[in-house]
Amino acid sequence: MGSNWLGSNWFGSNWFGSNWLDGGGSAGGGTPVYAMRVDRPLADVDVAPHNLTATFPKRAWDADLLALTIMPEFLDQRDAQGRDWKAAVIAALPGPTSPITLAMVQDMIMKAVTERPEALGEIVQEHNNFQVRYLQLLGMTGHSHPYTFLLMKFAARVGEFTMISLKRLEAPWNLRSRPRPSQVCPTLFPAMPVPGHSTYPAGHALIAWLTTEVLKDISSLQASAYTKSLDALAERISNNRVFAGLHFQEDVDHGKLAGIEIHKFIKQCTSFKDALAEARKEWI
Repeated sequence: MGSNWLGSNWFGSNWFGSNWLDGGGSAGGGTPVYAMRVDRPLADVDVAPHNLTATFPKRAWDADLLALTIMPEFLDQRDAQGRDWKAAVIAALPGPTSPITLAMVQDMIMKAVTERPEALGEIVQEHNNFQVRYLQLLGMTGHSHPYTFLLMKFAARVGEFTMISLKRLEAPWNLRSRPRPSQVCPTLFPAMPVPGHSTYPAGHALIAWLTTEVLKDISSLQASAYTKSLDALAERISNNRVFAGLHFQEDVDHGKLAGIEIHKFIKQCTSFKDALAEARKEWI
């Protein structure tokens, strides 16, 4: 986040919802600070009358922190069957293969040898801040399209919570002990540090597909070539995690299903609807 709070950037870690260095500055995380001479500070210049009725401007809100406020709304949402997000996702996902098969391991080895070398540049760049690729695809920054940026932050925060909640489920999947591929086949030597949580479902895939679906809610993007481009980007980000040796193919395939299912709940939130209405104006 703009201020490295709430679990991000500890020990050099930088996670899904935070610090997207997009070339557009801090995107609401604070304004730059510059040196000022101590003998003649600008504060000594009389600029009265002062704006004593000023209010905190919308554009100055830290998008990372603001995005957290959607969580209570998200958790209150129910679908037509009266299910919350977790029940709906569990119903939509087949669940992981158990036990892991030799064919799954052989598939990982083959992809590490044939796909990883060419994909390595993308893998490294996408490891922490894959959302920057969405910003590049759309030609935007947090300053040029603040409400679109906020929608992406909503997706990141909701995605972080839902993916770790699913990974921690005891039932029906008993997932806490679901190993990473390299814990089954150590010679896979993942291209990146193995994250400190189990493998199923894949967090990058879940959040990438949730982000893609959220961005397609913007009418003018949905009606353009961006639709296929956003799908292709989510697919690439997901598969690169397999090539990296961090996930089985099943993890990312089911992460996609989870992200698409979670989208049905986030788009019901009032905060999301309000930001979406403003985001649509940014693309007129």
